[in-house]
Amino acid sequence: MPAITPISEENRAALVCDDNVERAEAAEGALEDLAYKVQRAGSPEDVSDKLKYDQYDVVYVHDSFGGGNSENNEVLEIIQSMPISARRKTFVALAGTKYTTLDHMAAFAESVNIVINEADMPEMKAILKKSIPTNYLFYKVYNEILRESGKA
Repeated sequence: MPAITPISEENRAALVCDDNVERAEAAEGALEDLAYKVQRAGSPEDVSDKLKYDQYDVVYVHDSFGGGNSENNEVLEIIQSMPISARRKTFVALAGTKYTTLDHMAAFAESVNIVINEADMPEMKAILKKSIPTNYLFYKVYNEILRESGKA
């Protein structure tokens, strides 16, 4: 398996997984405004290929992407099977109609960093602008200890 491409502070990457063009464009716009280089996935298989070869700082997934739903989403299964060292560096935002935006228990239950109700998509930039740095700070000490011990 080829080495995963590292992402630097100047080269932050995001992956958008949403079949709905309007929502996907809203997510892309929010991420581009936050200085991410954005790619759009065409299918769950495409997501699997992209995650094998590249490290994404942010992955936005709508729970209906690729014909999935909140109980059975192939992309979430792919993300959950990622090596923990890569998963820890990837901020995952899950959107759908059943979620209350920023519901931490729902995010925990879905094994993602945040959940967003799709009605709140116009506020996605503000939500991500606050949530991503908070997540980074949460894991900062943990990641530093791993680096110092040679495990990251």
